Amino acid sequence: MWTLATLAASALAPAGATASKPCHYQDLMPPYEKFAAATTGFSAQQRAQAFINDFVPRYPDYYAPEVFGDAAKMQARALRLFDPAQAAVVFPGVPPLTDERLAALSSIVGPQFVEQQRKFMRTFSDFNCDTIVEFGVSLLKFDGHPVELGGKHYLLFGVDIIAILHGPTDMPAFFDHEIFHLYHRQVVGSRAPQGEEPAWWTMWVEGLATYVSQRMNPGLYAQQILWYPRDMVPRMEQNRARAAQLMLHDIEKTGPDADRWFVSSTSVEGLPVRAGYYLGYLFAKSVGDGQPLPKLARKAPQLVHEEAVTFLTQILQTPQH
Repeated sequence: MWTLATLAASALAPAGATASKPCHYQDLMPPYEKFAAATTGFSAQQRAQAFINDFVPRYPDYYAPEVFGDAAKMQARALRLFDPAQAAVVFPGVPPLTDERLAALSSIVGPQFVEQQRKFMRTFSDFNCDTIVEFGVSLLKFDGHPVELGGKHYLLFGVDIIAILHGPTDMPAFFDHEIFHLYHRQVVGSRAPQGEEPAWWTMWVEGLATYVSQRMNPGLYAQQILWYPRDMVPRMEQNRARAAQLMLHDIEKTGPDADRWFVSSTSVEGLPVRAGYYLGYLFAKSVGDGQPLPKLARKAPQLVHEEAVTFLTQILQTPQH
């Protein structure tokens, strides 16, 4: 069933402004909870197989091979979710997911998204969403994942990972982060680097979204809007100069050499996973403090490139204490 958020935000656009349009969303969690209740007594293997056979085919947009891989990979991911021993080691140092936590979030995540989107559009009144938002179980793969499928833009939310990594305090910032990505793509458009993104651009995109989420939720400190790992800020502060030097070495790179700065499945030597988020946050803060957020979103990519190199170089030139 589609839930329309349009009426919830239509009155927010000021007279004469560019027409705004919020995202619609589809919520897969009510049917998932029915599946979960019906398979409670199954073994992990049986539950995973039932999920693949009975649940996945009903939602081909969410469970697309472009996102989850072939049938064998999806089967392995499903087993990882339903096997407590495997699920417990996905995020070391973070309490594992329980059915109760997932069910509690499932009932409120959609309305929370609508409310936060309404607040987001007070700052970004020209937000015009062309993205289909879906909430589902990501098989412990992502909390928010933008993807293009069949010429349509999707933002897939993984309620399982959201339940693991996020809580009531940082949930508004999480939604602001993900919605801002959509707005950023809208206003930058074809000026963004085409093809595989170089590290400098991803550092800006993720860093700016992180910075925006803090500006819009000023009661949160850096670690709260960076989420994971839980000790990212102190570890990065101890290695700030080394991280800047390594990023300068990789700044023009694409593919795995760039991705390792931003994904949780790998890391840069001696740095925490997702280290590029923290450098990007510091970079965005250095050029963003005092600036209107919609103006920052429109910053020209070539200028971003120049400022990113300058920012990292200045870190190396600053005496470390």
